[in-house]
Amino acid sequence: MVRQTEALLQLQAKPRVEKQVTYFCRLCRNYDIKSRKAHLKNFHNADPDTISKRVTNDIVDVIFLPNQ
Repeated sequence: MVRQTEALLQLQAKPRVEKQVTYFCRLCRNYDIKSRKAHLKNFHNADPDTISKRVTNDIVDVIFLPNQ
């Protein structure tokens, strides 16, 4: 019974703070960025139309690195 309880505790969802990924911006070298596209729009004056395109995801993945 103890093993079952431990297994269930490990499978439970983590709190939001623990599962939310934050990013590092290579352009301005800021840490703890939660919303990558909003950061580009607000801090780097990226055009909202450009950010909304699907191809932009590849560029966003290159600019931002996940914090560890």
